Amino acid sequence: MNERAIKGIVVDAGHGGADPGATANGLREKDLNLKAAQYMYQRLQELGIPTTIVRDTDETVDRDERVKRILDAYGNDPNVIVISNHINAGGGGFSYHC
Repeated sequence: MNERAIKGIVVDAGHGGADPGATANGLREKDLNLKAAQYMYQRLQELGIPTTIVRDTDETVDRDERVKRILDAYGNDPNVIVISNHINAGGGGFSYHC
């Protein structure tokens, strides 16, 4: 197997600020994404894994700034993992497609 040395992990809380993402039942995607990203960031730090978070507050981050923050963390390196959290709304049913 081709093993790679992970240089770092960038955790992105999708949406934020003026962009709420999906909303339903009093929930906003941006809030759930941020909570998930903060948990992941903290846990990875506890494990001693080099980790950066794109946003750790409810702020608007446009596409260009988001990409800049991701690249500023560890550069454009194939040994960097980027995790972008999104919790999307669905149509209410479950279907599985192969």
